[in-house]
Amino acid sequence: MVNPIGPAGIIHLIVFGLVLPWGAVVSARRLERNPLPQRLQFFYSVILQHAAFITLSCFVAWFELIPIWKLPDDPVRALAISFIFFSVMLVLVVPQWRRNVIEGERKAYLFMPGGAYEKSLWGVISLAAGIGEEISYRAVLWGLLARQTGSIFTAAILTSVIFAFSHYVQGWKSVLAIFAFAMSFHWLVTLTGSIIPGMLVHAAYDFTAGIMYRRFGDKYGYLNNGGDYDPDLRSA
Repeated sequence: MVNPIGPAGIIHLIVFGLVLPWGAVVSARRLERNPLPQRLQFFYSVILQHAAFITLSCFVAWFELIPIWKLPDDPVRALAISFIFFSVMLVLVVPQWRRNVIEGERKAYLFMPGGAYEKSLWGVISLAAGIGEEISYRAVLWGLLARQTGSIFTAAILTSVIFAFSHYVQGWKSVLAIFAFAMSFHWLVTLTGSIIPGMLVHAAYDFTAGIMYRRFGDKYGYLNNGGDYDPDLRSA
């Protein structure tokens, strides 16, 4: 049975279900044709985007009566599951991060914070992404689609597809991996009864990605933007 949603929910479905995935594909193609933006400029824009998305999603959650701050059913168990989940994720993805750097993946430059200020901004981005994306996708979008489809599993698949294409800027090869991770985050919510563990894991994962990309960049002498060496890799 399809449960009706209000105007706020419809806006959320349009923005997160259509506009953001389309915009991510367009942005990725633009980045392929044009010079990459300066990292600080990119960081500032990402922070502003997450702030806007968090604001919108929190409003929609309130309007549509979708709980977002429910604590885990068993906090200790949730913490243990989250630690295992995070550890497995790193085992799976760290080798790919290393390969991306060694192969000179062009967009990796955007995920290599250098120096204390950039790393502090990366921390803000990671926290905002962990909180905002779990609210926007694993709480609000999943909840709205579950109402429309009558199935939390179907809704999880649809939400994960949307989430993956919304990160298309990371490259088309990453879409399948991001889809798999998104589905596993739905599983984490199901196991713990809350999106809060997912927020913590998501934020820690993103922050670790930036630190590791930077470390690999230092180690392997990463080249970016058509072969222009990133001068602060050796000085940070």
